Amino acid sequence: MGFPPGATPLHAQTTIVDPVLLAVVGLAALGSAILLGLGLAAYVRRRSRPYLLVVLALAAIAARSAVAWVTMLGMLPDATHHLVEHGLDVAMTALVVGAVWYARSLRQGTGLNQ
Repeated sequence: MGFPPGATPLHAQTTIVDPVLLAVVGLAALGSAILLGLGLAAYVRRRSRPYLLVVLALAAIAARSAVAWVTMLGMLPDATHHLVEHGLDVAMTALVVGAVWYARSLRQGTGLNQ
């Protein structure tokens, strides 16, 4: 895939493994893993459906880092990388919206409208 002169690709490429890109994806993976762990800890304490949906959304964020790593290793073609990455974006958005909607419906059902 060619880029116009002066343009820089914003996604992981299989032909060049840039050390800066490796560092950024590594930090993203570490950060998303920490957030996922914190989300799991919160879910274990609360055991509610909204918390579960948030944990699943955080897992989708962590999965995006995994997709970037697999693409950089050359095991996933760019076209598939984009499809999976944007599919995870849709899933994450739907899970967050579902968590908010479900928590809001629980609050309205109990008379707590804050």
